[in-house]
Amino acid sequence: MIVVSLQGKWLLFKTRHSQLKQQMQQAFSQPSRKNRAVVPAKFPDNMVTKEREVFDGRILTVDSGAPLTQHVLLFHGGAYTLQGTKRHRDLMVNLVDQANLRVSYIDYPLVPEATVNETVIFAMNAYDYLRAQYPDDQFFLMGDSAGGGLALTLLQQLKEHQEPLPAGTILISPWTDLSMMNPDLKSGAKADPFLSLAVLKRIGFQYAGNHPVTDPLVSPLYGDFEGLGPIQLYYGTNELLAADDKRLLQHLNGAVGTEVQAFEMKSMLHDYILWEKLPETKRTLRRIRQFVLTGELDEA
Repeated sequence: MIVVSLQGKWLLFKTRHSQLKQQMQQAFSQPSRKNRAVVPAKFPDNMVTKEREVFDGRILTVDSGAPLTQHVLLFHGGAYTLQGTKRHRDLMVNLVDQANLRVSYIDYPLVPEATVNETVIFAMNAYDYLRAQYPDDQFFLMGDSAGGGLALTLLQQLKEHQEPLPAGTILISPWTDLSMMNPDLKSGAKADPFLSLAVLKRIGFQYAGNHPVTDPLVSPLYGDFEGLGPIQLYYGTNELLAADDKRLLQHLNGAVGTEVQAFEMKSMLHDYILWEKLPETKRTLRRIRQFVLTGELDEA
């Protein structure tokens, strides 16, 4: 029996009785470009950072100075409009500090300045660049929310173009269908204290640019799921996107050459992993670290 922690219950209560949804709608609609949360100076002094501005974006690599060969590429969430936050930086620090991984933050082009054309090309270029920079590393893709959707898109594109695939992929509350046409999303929207269906739908069409919003480049839920290798999927039952995450899981389970391990987290809200003090987050991070260190999907 899955028991929700007291901290998890309190977080859900607190966010439901806050102005968080309104604040996020405003942030998504009027995104700032002054956020400097994920920059070298903000990381602990005992960590080594390397920052590059390449391909009209930015890559920031962080490690201990003597890391293992496992290398996580982190695609941050933010509805394709917001930059990474302190919570993303804390996530990187956890992976470096607790598992001695090398982590590269992929600071990709955002809406409204860019569309899927620039964003996906940057993601593919960043992957190729890092493989060339660290030829002995074993790569893992990891993304939360929109970053999870982008990580899945990248994985599908690598497969389609017959490029070397990562050793594994971690998807956390991924946004994979930007059309937002699933009627089951309406009930999820009522339970979600964080995301607005109408705002995400509008942003989805902005991000699509001149592509149909159901183009797999935009919405990887409509892409090919065969031969993608091992994937971990995490999502909460109290998030807007839970219904689409269940559809994603069905596709992954039925795909030849793709292994999936899924965790439906009771009463968790969207992108719960960014609340690092939650017991559910700590368990999730242990599972992620174990997956990256072994390359294997263990039993839950």
